[in-house]
Amino acid sequence: MAAVPSYRELASRTLGQAAQHLNAMPSGNVATAEIKARAAHGQAVATVAIAQALLEIGDVLREALRRGDA
Repeated sequence: MAAVPSYRELASRTLGQAAQHLNAMPSGNVATAEIKARAAHGQAVATVAIAQALLEIGDVLREALRRGDA
């Protein structure tokens, strides 16, 4: 069984997916609605990455408090 990835790893992967979505933006004569939809999709994926990163930060801080490091 594979190890469960950390929120940090998930955030990194998800941010990569967001970059792929935004880099795949078509150029040239493209309908405005398509550009808006693609941009919104990339932004939504990036927002998920931010949430995953915040969860990782929370886990690290919680563990530091438990150990008395903070």
